Amino acid sequence: MTYTAIDFETAHANYPCEIGLTRVEDGVILESKSWLIKPACFPYMNPWNERVHGISAAKVAGAATFEDLWSELKPWIDDRTLVAHNAAFDMRVLRAALAHYDLAIPYTDYFCSVSLSRKTWKQLSSHSLGVVCDYHQIKFNHHRAGDDAHACALIALKAFETVNASSVEDGLSKLGIGLKRL
Repeated sequence: MTYTAIDFETAHANYPCEIGLTRVEDGVILESKSWLIKPACFPYMNPWNERVHGISAAKVAGAATFEDLWSELKPWIDDRTLVAHNAAFDMRVLRAALAHYDLAIPYTDYFCSVSLSRKTWKQLSSHSLGVVCDYHQIKFNHHRAGDDAHACALIALKAFETVNASSVEDGLSKLGIGLKRL
């Protein structure tokens, strides 16, 4: 079980203002980290987004841009399997940030922990991050990228454990889920 869980909070549309990453190696969470990002739309912050995650323009005014952070983020992402809760959103934000700064798309595949949850815990009324975490008694600060990525990493581990998977590929195969290319 080796992968990186990723989560973004956005200032507006596809402009990230925070990224969280959690590295899992051989089924063990090794490290979780998050970075505030000065979004390309700075100083504009969508008021609705700001109410959700609490990250204001003042909080990101001194933060590095995605481009400035890329050399630090890339080893977490390039040539790694990624997982995100609602991966379509996070991969769209990642692609948009890379395109905005004319950065090469890294070689990476990804899967979605919402899909894992739907296949593994069919009895749940919802497969939102909050509901799945409540079901597994995972405590976290929802809508903060570092906490959300860490929770996503735990959900993936629990899903793979439930189906007695020997690897990410084995677990996805048992659940009928394929990897997608970034």
